[in-house]
Amino acid sequence: MPKFIRDGCRLRRIEAKGCVWWASHILLGLALVVNDALPVKAVSLSQVIPRRKIIVVDPGHGGHDLGAVGPSGLAEKVVTLSVAQKMQDILSGTYEVHLTRNDDYTVDIEHRTAQANHHRADIFVSIHAGGGFRHQARGVIVFYQSPCTGPGSKPSQQRRGPWEIREKPLPWDCIQEVHRAKSQALAKLVHRHLLGKVSPEDRGVREAPCLVLRGADMPATLIEIAHLSHPSEERELRKPEVVSAAAEAICEAIKEYFTSTLDSQQDEAYAPSALSTF
Repeated sequence: MPKFIRDGCRLRRIEAKGCVWWASHILLGLALVVNDALPVKAVSLSQVIPRRKIIVVDPGHGGHDLGAVGPSGLAEKVVTLSVAQKMQDILSGTYEVHLTRNDDYTVDIEHRTAQANHHRADIFVSIHAGGGFRHQARGVIVFYQSPCTGPGSKPSQQRRGPWEIREKPLPWDCIQEVHRAKSQALAKLVHRHLLGKVSPEDRGVREAPCLVLRGADMPATLIEIAHLSHPSEERELRKPEVVSAAAEAICEAIKEYFTSTLDSQQDEAYAPSALSTF
């Protein structure tokens, strides 16, 4: 091939490469301009797949701690575990549910609350079926945590009761203050549903210094579904259908809480450092 033809071909190849280089850089520049002009919207995985609500249910007492014992010998620890397990069966299809104990063994009160914090629960409910020194006491009563301090509050050494604050202060003892309004709202819902399904005897919704709720970094409530010390209520709590009704009532209250405007806003940020204090 003559030299001038070879030189011409070589020149055309160089020109073609130069055109491709310039075209690619022009297209890249246009892409950057368009990208800058378009609004950027970050989409997190949590927006695409909402996190399931987490519920921690605490069956009160267990192991060597019988709790209240009825006139014919029914122990509170048996009733509370039955209610909690039934609640887990009902709620597990929709929510992530954890029990602080799954069998008849002892769990320290502080560890019950620590489990709720560890699982980053959206709700913590402690189930009880207590008793009183007077056998006349009966009915449904639901507690939420009272303020740490305030007018008329007793010094810690003067506080008494099976669920009340111990003399030794606990870490994060005032964290429940952040969730107090929601805890009260949850307690009212539970109370209303229990009255409709389990007992017409109304002992109200009350605030109290409940040790098991102290340090819970989420809406929390302590539920007395009945009084085992009352002979007629002990007889009722021996019936599987009554235990199921109590569990269903609490579950309905929880579902209403999550679907109502009470929990429509994003929950307060969970403090992971709380775990290290228990």
